[in-house]
Amino acid sequence: MTTPSATQRAAMAHAQRSKRPLYKRWWFWTMIVVILLVAAGAWIGSRALQAKSNLESAIPMVATLKTQMLAQDVKGAEATLKTLKPKTTMARDLTSDPIWRAAEIVPGIGPNLSAVRQLAAVTDDVVNDGIAPLMSVAGKVSLANFKPVNGAVDVAPIVSAIPKVDAASSALDSALKTVNGIRTGNTISQVSNATATLKTMLAKVAGQIDQVKSLVHILPGALGNDGVRNYLVIFQNNGELMPRGGTTGSLALITVDHGKVSLAKQSSASRRDFPNFQEPVVALPDGIHKIYPYGLGVQVQNLTQTPRFSTTFAIAKEMWKQAKGDDIDGVIAVDTVALSYLVGATGPIDLIDGTQMTGANTIPTLLGSLYVKHKDPAYVDKIYEAMAGAAFANVTSGKGNTNALIAAVLKASKEKRILIWTSRKDEQKVIENSSFLGMPPVSTSKTDAFGIYYSDQTPSKLGFYLKENVQLSQAVCSADGKRHVRVSVSLTNTTPANAGKVLPTYVTGGGAIVPAGYLRIAINTYAPPGYAAQSVTSNGGPADSGVIGKDGDYPVIRGLINIAPGATQTLVFDFIAGNKGARILVAADITPTVSPTIVTTAKLDCASVTTG
Repeated sequence: MTTPSATQRAAMAHAQRSKRPLYKRWWFWTMIVVILLVAAGAWIGSRALQAKSNLESAIPMVATLKTQMLAQDVKGAEATLKTLKPKTTMARDLTSDPIWRAAEIVPGIGPNLSAVRQLAAVTDDVVNDGIAPLMSVAGKVSLANFKPVNGAVDVAPIVSAIPKVDAASSALDSALKTVNGIRTGNTISQVSNATATLKTMLAKVAGQIDQVKSLVHILPGALGNDGVRNYLVIFQNNGELMPRGGTTGSLALITVDHGKVSLAKQSSASRRDFPNFQEPVVALPDGIHKIYPYGLGVQVQNLTQTPRFSTTFAIAKEMWKQAKGDDIDGVIAVDTVALSYLVGATGPIDLIDGTQMTGANTIPTLLGSLYVKHKDPAYVDKIYEAMAGAAFANVTSGKGNTNALIAAVLKASKEKRILIWTSRKDEQKVIENSSFLGMPPVSTSKTDAFGIYYSDQTPSKLGFYLKENVQLSQAVCSADGKRHVRVSVSLTNTTPANAGKVLPTYVTGGGAIVPAGYLRIAINTYAPPGYAAQSVTSNGGPADSGVIGKDGDYPVIRGLINIAPGATQTLVFDFIAGNKGARILVAADITPTVSPTIVTTAKLDCASVTTG
């Protein structure tokens, strides 16, 4: 038998291989893999482009929706949501199929695909689980629901909104947690930027919804849904300055029962209607009388002679209980300027002397012309009480524009002209995160916050004529590297020179402590905890009755100045910061006065500083 040649053997082997099934050949599977990879890449690429398009248009629409909801544009928000939902659903579907998930393990593109999938899912969750529940109650719960009608606020829509708001808050918190966990270290800039944008937006919205959640949970109870509430309203007179605004001119007891708001009692703060007390009605902190030596806790006129509205609440609650017999659940302080905002929003008030008070003339009327027109302080007290009752009636009857009223209240609260404190811890916690809180300022890592509080030391009402300027300056002036911070307070008395002749004695003070028309103002300046109080000076020398003390952890310097009509006087308060380092931002919480205090900052001239 002839042995096959090498050529023949090769041909035979090739023939045998040719007879093997195609699926057993390596190149076949290599081709299949290549085809699948190309197809998968095309599939993923196509879906990625579609998802990108949907997400890029969806995220700005979420911001638009938020703006519309805040503006109470329910119809606009509903239209936006209708357009938005299909986009987020499509983006989620496009990025969640098995091929996409499998590709997430591929180096390079994998982290990007994973991040995009999570972004799409989060955006869809926010729209369906966060925004949609809020939209379902947006038409039922709006600013208009908080406007009293015939003396009552309808509590039912607020109660019905609670589970929807809870669901939205939970969804947004969960979404924010997911976005915070997305890894973008190995993603392209477009993906990392989109993640950062969504994270910032969600953090802001989640915080706002959390505030709404807290509010809707406490409002029913605060409106008497669980039992009658008693609120004491203090009307402050900015004509006679106190740290939180002015002396108490009149008081009103407001009761709220299942949304029904009623004016139960009224009283002036004069000794004709309200007694003085021999001793403080509540225990006051040790050393507080060193910086507030007159009347705190003893005279109802001095309720706000402290920047701590918590102390005002405790004193007012006990004073009213002893004098009038009612238990108080909360205290609300409103000053003359805030009242002018409310009158402007709810409409004019006709005073019992025939004067019509509008938003424009409230301040000059109550702090100026009323005193000139009426020499009898008892009659002026009656006018104030009647005015307070009329203002209450305007607000509770639903007069005026709701948005204007809400804007007036918020403006006044931001200027610290409306303050609230309540005995209910859950409600007070919400207040403490709002502009209605009245406490010494809290510093942050970026800003040192000072408090500057004025107290009128005469039995006058000349605050209407006071102008104020504050300068905050700082520099590192000593070898130890600590900052020196200076607070300069300049007060100008614009009272007319003939004030003693044209104004009644109960307005000018009648010369009892200083000549008629003079202002005698105590200024208490609070530095952040950890600071060291140095001195208070006036015209380069020691200030009158300069005192260094403390209010809790706050170092306090107190000084006094007498200001003649037409004159300006300045007190300079010096402190040393508790920490070393370069300048940081400085800010101040200042007694709200009739004319806003002008605040400036500057670099401190170290040549003027005593470092020894």
